[in-house]
Amino acid sequence: EDADGNLQTGQSVQTASSLADRIRKRRLQRARTDAASGRRVVRDMVRYVYLLLDLSLSMNEKDPSLPPGSKLSQMIRIATDFVAEYYDQNPISHLGVVTVRDGEAEMLTRLSGSPRMHVREIAKLSVSGGAGEFSLQNGLELAGRSLGHMPPYGSREIVLVCGALSTCDPGDLIVETVSLDGI
Repeated sequence: EDADGNLQTGQSVQTASSLADRIRKRRLQRARTDAASGRRVVRDMVRYVYLLLDLSLSMNEKDPSLPPGSKLSQMIRIATDFVAEYYDQNPISHLGVVTVRDGEAEMLTRLSGSPRMHVREIAKLSVSGGAGEFSLQNGLELAGRSLGHMPPYGSREIVLVCGALSTCDPGDLIVETVSLDGI
């Protein structure tokens, strides 16, 4: 028997109803402590997202599994569609675009609520083409530094579109991803 007088068949075996009761009690207790302390429960309604695009030399290659054109042309199409869909689903959120080529990250567009600006700048990428190596670490650092200044009430995200099979990073990529976890 447990403290409530219910029979238990084993220490590790729990019924679905007792688990649901525990979850319900925990939520109720959390709601009471939040209300008592005057703390406001914050939901991530506003999203701050950076789109990290690979513009390395490998993006100029053609992939037989993709529709006609290079990986770069397909990435530009997908990124343009993503921008339109993102603002359709998240009208009050912000989006920015970071490109990585020659091992260096460049801020193509800063975080903003203007889909036209992003689409216009992404369309210009087809003229320049891909060059050099892709550096995931440099792209994450640049986007992460910008996201670190965003208010804590919004979610901060980085979406990666990459066609390179390898990355050329100046340091330890695992350390960089752990440091982004604190943002």
